[in-house]
Amino acid sequence: MWAPAIKGETAQGGDIDISFNDILDNLDLTFMAGLSARKDKFSLLVDVIYMDLEDSSNYTLVRGPLGFSSLSVTNMEMTAWVVTPTAAYNVFETDLVEVNLLAGARYLYLKTDVDLVEQGPFATRRFSPSGSGSVWDGIVGARGNFTLNERWSLPFHFDVGTGDTDLTWQAFGGVEYKFTNVSLVAGYRHLEWDFDDNDTGGDLFDDLYISGPVIGFRYLF
Repeated sequence: MWAPAIKGETAQGGDIDISFNDILDNLDLTFMAGLSARKDKFSLLVDVIYMDLEDSSNYTLVRGPLGFSSLSVTNMEMTAWVVTPTAAYNVFETDLVEVNLLAGARYLYLKTDVDLVEQGPFATRRFSPSGSGSVWDGIVGARGNFTLNERWSLPFHFDVGTGDTDLTWQAFGGVEYKFTNVSLVAGYRHLEWDFDDNDTGGDLFDDLYISGPVIGFRYLF
């Protein structure tokens, strides 16, 4: 379970702030999972996130001087796939610390439909910008674990990269409790992209990030 908020800035300069409660209220479907396989010092990993959201609340993005004009959202639909395949190599391992360097890619598919209302001092204009597309970014980073005792540990993950977008990065830190083949994990996860006008999605977003607490389990085959 991931309880994130979706925040960012539109290409028009307005702020996006969708809380986790809003996401639950407007959630159509979501899916998140990760799979890793390891042999000796090498490992392969893939992380998948899917979200289908629709927010029908009315909120103002931009307000002009003295309130004479405003840009408001009356409805926003967002469908997103985030797929991150990576390969990692163990570069340091003791009884207390394990560090793996990783390299791979992050795929983002984003489809948005936004209904906007621009209210000026003399007229009101309604328009619906929409767009869809996908971007690939190469990433590098590190992941690992700090072992506290035979049951408790502190997993971490960080990656950063660029490619079709100006910048993307991800960070996770948490705490893990191990049973026999199952571990319970809780922590905080942050995903972010920075766009420019020429990027896919850059006509709608300047930056976009998904951030919040996460809790789940790992099963060792």
